[in-house]
Amino acid sequence: MKRIALFVFMVSMMVLATACGGSTPTATQAPTQPAATEAPAQPPAIESPASSGAATTVEVTLIDNKIESSLTSFQVGVPYTFVITNAGRHGHNFNISTPVSVVGSLQDALKTALLAVDQDQLGAGASVTVEYTFPASAAGANLEFSCLIRRHYDDGMWLPITITS
Repeated sequence: MKRIALFVFMVSMMVLATACGGSTPTATQAPTQPAATEAPAQPPAIESPASSGAATTVEVTLIDNKIESSLTSFQVGVPYTFVITNAGRHGHNFNISTPVSVVGSLQDALKTALLAVDQDQLGAGASVTVEYTFPASAAGANLEFSCLIRRHYDDGMWLPITITS
């Protein structure tokens, strides 16, 4: 009986590993928001990576019920390369949006997202790289990184961020 259970477990794990693989995902932009690589209206006033043409890399890790990031403070007009990795056991999505407590619902938060990476691109173990430059309108805005799947968000998958000009 133990051998059968072990065999079923191993076959299930192989099927799961195969199902999680796939083509290289690409991020999608929320339709009403500016393009992720949109150039700022004016160059940044402060010396920054933008002046050298190099983007600042931001490592974002999605763990079941938690988001970790190498940076939480950003500057308008500076290009960032977000490397978003799902280290959890479940699929997640990734958003830069207004907190649900401010806009009223998960759907409204998704509608206001500056950047949205869909759940089908961030299955367990997946990684997505996205280039994004915060627009001037983001300076001082109440924003956060979030997974806008109801149970995930309710369990704490959000992280406040700060944008300055």
